[in-house]
Amino acid sequence: MKNKNILIIQNYNANKGDSSVIYAMKQSILNQDKSLTINLTSYNPVQAKKDYKLDSSEWLFDFRKIKLAKTKWRKLINLVKEALWIVYSFIWLFFYKTFDIKLWIPSFKTNTIKFYLKSDAVILPGGHFFTNFNSFPVIISHAYGILFGKWLGKKTMIYAQTIGPFFGKYKLITKKITYFVIKNTDIVTVRERYSYNKLKGNKNVFLTAESAFLLHINTNLGLKINDFAKIRKNSKRLVGITIHHIYYKHFFSKEKYINIMTEIFTEIIKKYSYNIVIIPMEYSYHAGGDRPLSIEIIKNMKYRNNIKLLDGDFNPLETASIIANCDIFVGTKTHSIVYSLNALVPTISISYQEKSTEFMDMFGVRDNVINLKELSKESFMKIFDRVQKNKKYYIKIQEKHRLDVRKKAEENNKLLLKLLQKSTPASS
Repeated sequence: MKNKNILIIQNYNANKGDSSVIYAMKQSILNQDKSLTINLTSYNPVQAKKDYKLDSSEWLFDFRKIKLAKTKWRKLINLVKEALWIVYSFIWLFFYKTFDIKLWIPSFKTNTIKFYLKSDAVILPGGHFFTNFNSFPVIISHAYGILFGKWLGKKTMIYAQTIGPFFGKYKLITKKITYFVIKNTDIVTVRERYSYNKLKGNKNVFLTAESAFLLHINTNLGLKINDFAKIRKNSKRLVGITIHHIYYKHFFSKEKYINIMTEIFTEIIKKYSYNIVIIPMEYSYHAGGDRPLSIEIIKNMKYRNNIKLLDGDFNPLETASIIANCDIFVGTKTHSIVYSLNALVPTISISYQEKSTEFMDMFGVRDNVINLKELSKESFMKIFDRVQKNKKYYIKIQEKHRLDVRKKAEENNKLLLKLLQKSTPASS
């Protein structure tokens, strides 16, 4: 298979989990066929090009400039600009498909359209894009990004996604949009049975596994980071933890969530003399990401000397390596759990959604899951006590299942390569 181009769209690289998906996809796809060219539309194209070494452009319907605008007036201007572009893009698409006429493209979308045109397949990468955990405009952006590729006549694939849950005032319309997109996509792979059961009547849907389980983790990388190396050196026992600064709101008030996490951290330190490192999973340019809430928890602590926030904007490979160097890991953010399971660190999942629970189940450690809405010091410590006592056992259990999980994750690439073989030569 020569000179084939893949366009991976809607990469949200403000989040380390979404970024790790691209690292894993690039690594594993090119291992299958080094002749392939991969381009990207990303939330932050400049950073994406630097991080992934891939040519990158902005989303077809972009939110970055809207979200980061410093005034309401600038937000409005950016919103109107994107809205007008979407209307115009339908007109552009009509003339291109009906009359083979390429109308003028505004400069801020030139590269994006160029990537779409020269692609043989448009891929919506692994993540959690079709759910009401995300805002409705973002769901529209994801849907339009993949449908635009389909309407251009490209092969399309939704790659290792989670579908749902659907709830709230946009529940029905989100569900209808999601199922319309899935019906009109050539291949859809989902990363856990929760999603597959919703879609198993569709012949284009396949059950695989999370693509980031294919990520190679270099355990030495984290120890080259001075701040973490000091924490690790000064900690005979170290627990790594990620929190969620958004989704707790579906279950608790901010005050209650802080108090619960404070009680848990205090008990871990007091009972077992562990040190704790909180590991951010968001980059800091969105008002600090998950750092401000972490700082509030630490300020609420009695044993502040035993808990540290690792405050740097470390990339996913560095973050995964940091987690790999912990003695026990407690994850709320989904991809932090993926890193930990993959690195064979005894893992406890505080699951806000079924995907995390199923990832734990794939590694044979479902008993080490607690639902976020049921979180309390007592319920959590029952699990922590057991994991602390049986660390070597859980390492062996996770290792026993890792190869099978990775094989399932590779199925995503096998299906992608089959799809590329069916594609017609791209236009430019």
